[in-house]
Amino acid sequence: MPRARQLLAVLLAVPAILLGIGVLAFVLVQPFRGAVQTAVLVPELIGAGPQLLGATQPEPVRQTLAYTARGDRMDIYRPGGSTADQPGDPDGAGGGGGSLRPAVLIVLGVSPAPLDDPRVVRVGSALARFGFIVGIPSSRELIQSRVAADEPERVVEAFATLLRQPGVDPERAGLLGFSVGGSLSLIAAGDPRIADRVAYVNAFGAFADAGTLLVDVATRSVVRDGAAVVWQPGDLTRQVFLGLLLDAVPAGPERDVLEGAVGPMVLGNGPTPGSYDRAVASLLSGDAAAAYRLATATDRGAAAAALAALSPDRLALLEAISPVGYVDRLRAPVYLMHDEGDSAIPFSHLAPLAEAVPAEALRRVTAFRLFDHVEVEKGIGLEAVPELAKLLGHVSDLLGVAL
Repeated sequence: MPRARQLLAVLLAVPAILLGIGVLAFVLVQPFRGAVQTAVLVPELIGAGPQLLGATQPEPVRQTLAYTARGDRMDIYRPGGSTADQPGDPDGAGGGGGSLRPAVLIVLGVSPAPLDDPRVVRVGSALARFGFIVGIPSSRELIQSRVAADEPERVVEAFATLLRQPGVDPERAGLLGFSVGGSLSLIAAGDPRIADRVAYVNAFGAFADAGTLLVDVATRSVVRDGAAVVWQPGDLTRQVFLGLLLDAVPAGPERDVLEGAVGPMVLGNGPTPGSYDRAVASLLSGDAAAAYRLATATDRGAAAAALAALSPDRLALLEAISPVGYVDRLRAPVYLMHDEGDSAIPFSHLAPLAEAVPAEALRRVTAFRLFDHVEVEKGIGLEAVPELAKLLGHVSDLLGVAL
């Protein structure tokens, strides 16, 4: 009987011992702690799986402010219980320690979901519940599907505004950019005004070079292993491409001719060998003529030649928003993500972007087969487990520098 009681005591003690080991591992072993933190955060970010943060952490505090002189809006999310005068609990879920918290600026893309969109609110709230102070800016141009030459400037302004928020740890503030917002984040992160203050930058689904992207969309092709292969841009990408073509031409007869000639083609099935019409071309000049040649090009050589015929001002715009020409200035750790089946910005932009980032700055490059551009595809099942594992690994690495 005594032996039975001893055995029972040992069996009852096992769960407590395992729990104790787990607690010690969480506290003392960074990889284990990072894995647990990542497993808690990722389901909240993608809106799938157990929502532990939402069930255990208080509702974040959300504030709205203007971050530019023209009044562009930015929403700030703080961990629940914190205020502008009380930065928050030093023992928050993010494990920040002290009275200051890590911060992150989320930069959205062209035609972004509104700041009140449930998907945007979900991401901002999840990161705030995890312990971050989160800034999500909007931009008038991006809302109208335009990318202005000074758009990276808006990102710099937004990041500087976030750094000034009470409770932000200036040593632990970074950038998460999505789609075009990823490209803008890479440019802004190297800006001398904030380069030394950016702790990291993660670009998801970014383009490397704006001119190359225009050629990709115009010809419905990308370069893979040195050869052009078919690529079909999505509806939004075609709409943005058409807007860029039309924005190159002042309002008037030439713009009307251009829109009538290329609009249905760009938004439809793309150019064919008979798309270029000399009669239409004779009505156009300057940037309108170059835009028409670009939209009707059926091969990459012709599209590149049309692109080169744009005015210096238009070419300067494309250069100003192309991160491949700026990432050599980056000092912060850089993380890149892209889905192989991306129909908004081709996967082919990942490699040249990674090659342009200084080797000492590039920390991780992850290719996925999981997303619809930058959102998890609907209806994922067990076949997605390897891709989800890659996502967890990428986020875990990122949290290692963000927290």
